[in-house]
Amino acid sequence: MKKFLSLFVVFAFAVALLGCDGCNEPEYNDFTSESLTEDVKWEHEGNATTLKQGFTSLENQNANGAIDENGYYEIAGQRIKTKDVYKTVYQTEPTKDLFNYLCNSWTYNSEHYTNMLDGLVENDKYSNIVGALAIGYKNQLNSDGTETWTFQLKEGVAWVNNESGNIAAEVTADDFVAGIKYVLNPANASSTASIVTSLINGSAEYYDALSNGETADFATVGVKAVSKYEVQYTLYQATPYFLSSLTYSPFLPLCEEYLEWIGSDFGTTVNNILVNGAFRITEHVAENKMVYTKNDKYYDAEHVYVNTVEKTFYSADVATETKLREWFEAGIIDSFSVNDTDEAGMNKYVLGADGTGSIQNPADPSCNPILSLGDATYIGYYNFARETYEYTNPDLTKTDAEKAATLAAIQNKNFRKGVLYGLEVMKYLEYYNSENPQEWLMRGYTNRELTAYNGKDYADYVDEVFNAKQGTTGVTLSGINNGSDPVYDAEKAAQFFATAKAELIAAGLTEADFPIKVDVIGSMSERQVGYEEAMYASLEAAGTGVIDIQINYPTSNDQNTKWGSVVNNYDFSMWSGWGPDYADPQTFLQTMVVRGFMVDQLGFTAKDEANIALEKSVLGAYTELFDKAAAIVDVAQTDARYKAFAEAEYALIYEEAIIVPWLTQSGYVANVSKTIPYQAGRATYGLTSDKLKNVVVSDSIITKDIRKAIVDDYNANK
Repeated sequence: MKKFLSLFVVFAFAVALLGCDGCNEPEYNDFTSESLTEDVKWEHEGNATTLKQGFTSLENQNANGAIDENGYYEIAGQRIKTKDVYKTVYQTEPTKDLFNYLCNSWTYNSEHYTNMLDGLVENDKYSNIVGALAIGYKNQLNSDGTETWTFQLKEGVAWVNNESGNIAAEVTADDFVAGIKYVLNPANASSTASIVTSLINGSAEYYDALSNGETADFATVGVKAVSKYEVQYTLYQATPYFLSSLTYSPFLPLCEEYLEWIGSDFGTTVNNILVNGAFRITEHVAENKMVYTKNDKYYDAEHVYVNTVEKTFYSADVATETKLREWFEAGIIDSFSVNDTDEAGMNKYVLGADGTGSIQNPADPSCNPILSLGDATYIGYYNFARETYEYTNPDLTKTDAEKAATLAAIQNKNFRKGVLYGLEVMKYLEYYNSENPQEWLMRGYTNRELTAYNGKDYADYVDEVFNAKQGTTGVTLSGINNGSDPVYDAEKAAQFFATAKAELIAAGLTEADFPIKVDVIGSMSERQVGYEEAMYASLEAAGTGVIDIQINYPTSNDQNTKWGSVVNNYDFSMWSGWGPDYADPQTFLQTMVVRGFMVDQLGFTAKDEANIALEKSVLGAYTELFDKAAAIVDVAQTDARYKAFAEAEYALIYEEAIIVPWLTQSGYVANVSKTIPYQAGRATYGLTSDKLKNVVVSDSIITKDIRKAIVDDYNANK
């Protein structure tokens, strides 16, 4: 849930300590407006912490080196002059829960607060899990089948007032307990509560009791502070991916004393949270800019290489084929990828004077070909219980009979399969990647490079199931490995639509109800509209007389965002997607089970018994397959777990046809950048990849020769 994503955003030290003479305990801030302007007195003279016996160390074995006194950074035999300001963009304003990191699941919020907050663990530059606020852990399997993990914390880590930069309190084990307690309070409406209730012993029962208005004792929940610097989690069962789960937001700490002071205003603005991470946000002009300032009280300040991050707002309103290049050349940002429709940019950086360059071999030495595999998957999905019908074009307004016919049709499995095989998504992908649209194509749900077993990527398990059941050989569903679309088949789609029509008429519809009117939300981008229309036209052609796509075009940015993700004003939507929270296929596949993380988008809001019954009817068969896979938790049975999940994933897409995966941001881009590659933490799940600690910025462009030396060194040591 990083990771509920909207398609709208797709575009291309030691702690500073004060003396505390003669005191054993810190004088904690009382959080009055006056006291927030001053540092609290502090009990620690340093934050060195010795790992206790029996704990496994989480020390980062691949930590970056320092920038020398002359401002140079050395890597792979390269000595690079650096600068202490990083200039980049952000594409969407924080919304919904703003900076309430314990409620939020929107990636364009978390990209900011992950730079302000640290949890127990994070990922290093090779994606290994390493300690953030934890220095080590131990775990044990209990006789009752539960599993207990105990984490030892760094001592002397500061909670800091975002506005003033002054110390407000110390981070302790109690803060991690308080964070879980907040997430599990239904009154707070945390959109990440399901992650906790699926893992921590007693949490689901506690949450359900509170939801039903019953009394419940938090002591029954499997999280507690063993000591001031040890926090312990007891899980329902052995959970091989638990460490990777801790990289996501519901496990972040919360200063309970501060929460008591700030109350319901917690997280409503950038200054209504305390910070323990690498940066404070010191300036925010909505739809204009954000400025991060290095937190000089940060426990790992030596790995924060820039003092300032300047983010410029880059919205759909200002986006053009040339804008990012122009901003880079004007010094507004420090990197950009050449848009292949930017003729001047392509000629300058990629093709060269003789026109012989290419994206994978650019002519300009300052331009680098970069291959990336997308972590998020964008999907098409249905609203099975639509209640909102708003139209900018009144001619599209449906009668009650037409609404009922549409709802009946999308509950028909063969009708959905007609859409699955009839959507020629390559026509739409040409908007995002006109030269190689197949690089952005995604026909599975779980991203590649999320997790593997004995060197076999989980995505390969899904490919095996697809090939076996479709009677094909060598077809791959994920990202860059696609040479063409293995799913689009107009003839097959027509057969499914014909079967669906016969079934629907047998169930009570008449010829007069066809074609079925299916409302979709269009884009506000004039250039994008043509690609959307071409894709939907091919779908209508495959389902002649059975389906009629009505594109409902928003008229304002606010409407654009709300219609796509909040109001559910559609029958079929391709606006949203999912990015992983931890290193296991369950992170994707649990989104579509009964009461899963994305089912509200399907219209399943559990408002009444009829809605609940419909949800079980549509999602029940898939949920059974998911549950069987999720029950395999022994690490020695990982192969069986992945095989079972692959069967469930295939069923979700190709048997139940509940979702239509279509896009992931994979492929080669021609990139011009001042950031030194492969220095920051990275993973396809959790929050680490948005962290700007460990980002090192050169004062000049990284050339192909320098990049090659660094990448070769990275791969040799991976």
